[in-house]
Amino acid sequence: MKFSRLLVAGVVLTGGLFVQAFAQDVVTVEKLYPELDNILKQAVAQSPRMLSRAIDLEIAENDRIAARAGLLPTVGGAFRYYEARERRADLGVRMSVPKTYYDFSISQPLYHWGERTNTARMGEIREFIAQGNYREGYRLFAQEVRNAYLKLIVDKLRAKRSAYALDYANNQLKQGEERLAQKVISEGQMFVIRIDAERAQVTAERAAFEFESGLASFARLTGAPLRAEAVPDVIPPVKDQGTALNSLVQGYLAQSELPSHEAVSLRNTLDLERLNLANHKTRLKPKFSLVAGANQDEQRYTALGSKYKVDSYYAGVSVGWTIFDGFSARSAVRSSLARLRSMESDYRVLTDRLAQHVQSQARLAGFAARSAAINNKLLDSAEGNLSEKTEQFSRGAVAQEQVNLAQLNLYDMQLTAYLSRIEYFTHVSELLGTVREDPVLANLPAGK
Repeated sequence: MKFSRLLVAGVVLTGGLFVQAFAQDVVTVEKLYPELDNILKQAVAQSPRMLSRAIDLEIAENDRIAARAGLLPTVGGAFRYYEARERRADLGVRMSVPKTYYDFSISQPLYHWGERTNTARMGEIREFIAQGNYREGYRLFAQEVRNAYLKLIVDKLRAKRSAYALDYANNQLKQGEERLAQKVISEGQMFVIRIDAERAQVTAERAAFEFESGLASFARLTGAPLRAEAVPDVIPPVKDQGTALNSLVQGYLAQSELPSHEAVSLRNTLDLERLNLANHKTRLKPKFSLVAGANQDEQRYTALGSKYKVDSYYAGVSVGWTIFDGFSARSAVRSSLARLRSMESDYRVLTDRLAQHVQSQARLAGFAARSAAINNKLLDSAEGNLSEKTEQFSRGAVAQEQVNLAQLNLYDMQLTAYLSRIEYFTHVSELLGTVREDPVLANLPAGK
């Protein structure tokens, strides 16, 4: 039995180490852009969204302390002093009587069939779930920041391309007006040229507006402004990481308990329900506590004013026992058992789905890498075409318009290539997030 447990633990540990080793070799967006890496690190403390999530951690911490309070002693007391007006029937007189009372007690749970310990453990698990939600929330936030950063690069290129296309259209408009004045082209042909120029104007203004809006949105998201000139001009080509990703998937699947956020969260919820079930089973059992205290009482028995004071000190064991609660405890136990069965079934479905999902993500990343490789070849071809047209123009073999069209084609190929690279990096980041090995999580403080 001990050997089998050690074997299982070894397999889990080995799988986890393999996952961590291969995850370190995978290139993510922030490894390409050091400025983005700094933004992600600073966003932990300055992003409005992360500040809001930090409040959830504080709430969970205080809930844990409240859940643990049942294990600690309860101390209380009361003090009363007042003047009373009493009538002595035996003497037939009335008198003013000052009285002083106090009561002090301390109670320590002694034996509650594990209920108090289970409740304290439930508080710890809820805090652990909150920490997991915080980490997952930051990972999703980081993924959004990565995509927004890459989108800014594309928007910047699109604005540059639109401005270049506007200059080209305005130049065509100027030449067209001159040719129209010379009666070389018709008014109908000139109408098309004017429409193209107007459309280019609108496209250029919209592209510039979208880029500016993207910068403002990025600043709101991260809590820090980003200057337009600080946005990179290039998204580097995608390197083949198929071997590392496949090894990452194999190491993930080799683990007996999948470390994905969904799986960990559901396992913690199962533990909560098991503890809840255990507490329900103790509801009709006697609960024992240690008690100690002191109190004072005062009485007056004669008209002459003498007082009788009683000081009492006590210590012992108290028992509380709910014998019958209208079958409430039995119903609670049955409901808890039903929830457990439901969650265990959900967990089996979840593990199967996660296993398929991580393999699908690896394949999608592979498809995106292959598409990016094809677009890289098209981009190289467009760059070669522009170089060729530029060289021919310098020799007077082609007109400037051919060079302009080649430049516009290069911009289009760059946009296509960059979008395919963004798709690849998105799939890679999602895969790392599923296996819970996204390197961005290292930015979080210890214990979160």
